[in-house]
Amino acid sequence: MTVKEGVGEQPERHRVEFASGTAASVAKRRSFRDLERNDIERDLPGWPARPAFKVRGFFGKLGVHVLFVTVRLLMLPLYILADALGSPVSPEKRGELEDRADEIDDFPVMWAGEGGTARTLPWQLDPSRRSWRTVTEIGLAEQDGLVRIRSHEDTARGSRHLSWDGGGKVPGSEAVLWSVPRSEITGAEIKRFSMDESDVKVSFRDGSWARLTSSPHGARRIVALLGQGIPADRHPPSATR
Repeated sequence: MTVKEGVGEQPERHRVEFASGTAASVAKRRSFRDLERNDIERDLPGWPARPAFKVRGFFGKLGVHVLFVTVRLLMLPLYILADALGSPVSPEKRGELEDRADEIDDFPVMWAGEGGTARTLPWQLDPSRRSWRTVTEIGLAEQDGLVRIRSHEDTARGSRHLSWDGGGKVPGSEAVLWSVPRSEITGAEIKRFSMDESDVKVSFRDGSWARLTSSPHGARRIVALLGQGIPADRHPPSATR
């Protein structure tokens, strides 16, 4: 979702959070690593504790596949009905695998040595650590040259597992969680192995990086404004949110 509050006065904002795995071995999971692939979650100051990351074994992966097939079968009548009414609804599509080590055998969303910029990202970007009503957004075009991550509490009804768009901000709940000079960001690229190409890898000058996710439209805008843009031989997915 793009947030525009006074064109020319406020930065372009998009909802963003740490990505999560889509392969059965790491589905809905994420890890935080140093440059030697050691877990660093316990070293991140002030972060709420969570169970340690673990790659699923055979039976765990089988359960993910069974759930996926079941959901698709339950949704099939909706796809058929929507198509008949002239409003086709397409299931999310995942692109091709780019890096097995980081997308199947593990799923790091933070890669940073001691003191790395990526380590300073706020824990509120992790949906498993924050309230489901908390929304995090990235501001891409700050006039003072800073890229900021903000949060606010949403008034939308719903739950952690089912929520509806259209809510507003709880008055007084907006806060700036993080900021960094735009010059410290050296690139941003779409990660194909994500649903509708909605994941983005943001790289920092010190060699650290983070894997974030947004809407497909938001991901493309993040790359356009923080990276080198989408290569000419790539065609962005048509679905936007």
